Amino acid sequence: MQKHAYLIIANRNPGQLQTLLTLLDDSRNDIYLLVDRKSVGYSRDFQLNYATLFSVSPLVIDWGSYSQIEAEMRLFQAAAPGKYAYYHLLSGLDLTLANQDEIHAFFATHPGKEFITYSSLESGAQLLARVQKYHFTHNFRQPNKAMRLFRKIEKAEQRVFPVRRKLQNKLAFGSQWVSLEDDLVQVLAAEEEQIRVMFNRGFLVDELLVPTMLNLHPEFKEKVYYDQPVHDRPEEFQGNLRYINWWDGSPYTWREKDYETLLAARQQGHLFSRKFDAEIDSVIIDKIADKILEAKQ
Repeated sequence: MQKHAYLIIANRNPGQLQTLLTLLDDSRNDIYLLVDRKSVGYSRDFQLNYATLFSVSPLVIDWGSYSQIEAEMRLFQAAAPGKYAYYHLLSGLDLTLANQDEIHAFFATHPGKEFITYSSLESGAQLLARVQKYHFTHNFRQPNKAMRLFRKIEKAEQRVFPVRRKLQNKLAFGSQWVSLEDDLVQVLAAEEEQIRVMFNRGFLVDELLVPTMLNLHPEFKEKVYYDQPVHDRPEEFQGNLRYINWWDGSPYTWREKDYETLLAARQQGHLFSRKFDAEIDSVIIDKIADKILEAKQ
């Protein structure tokens, strides 16, 4: 039996996270959970009957900063010794759209493939601007007007005088949420220092990590399951198998009225989706979970 590892980054809604964990609760899975250190009072008392849950040391995760890659790398490195068939990176606001029998059957019929979503929405110059050496990199969502002005000036200066131009032909852009086979994860875990040097002063670099590493290791590009870039349209297939609605939000939060849309996404081949938020609409979470658990019985 080839086991899968689910790698989860969470920062809120522990009750909702319990629902996700219940959907992943299967003896064929190990679950690695990293909670944002800013999440004060976050419950760790989760109930699982079959899967093993591992807690990964937390860190402060700031939007747009290298800390997002650091969280991912901690999870990859924690799980890599297990040499799993697949590693699925999820957020705590995700749900599965299929049960574990369906998910394992799908990946068993596509061994060795890499499941990522490429995006066509940014130019090489825009991607290069992301990896420049920015100052005050821990907080890109800055409420201070003076700091926001500084950010604009700094980004303009970086576009005119890029210091990492040699990376321009290597950079690629896509969703940070991926499902990867073991060989690529072992490479990621082994090249932590190179990854840190490339990205640690950048902006929104989490969306560059895996696509860029595929360019640096082209032997893995041949294994990508679906390499057509998306343009954020509802009819497109997303190669990471995660149905994420960027055309209505950043991303849009699913609601009860979207139930049939999510069922259609499952029929299209998507096994996961985000984002869900129990504080906005808990009914859609319950309906999706009930549908999946009912199907497995």
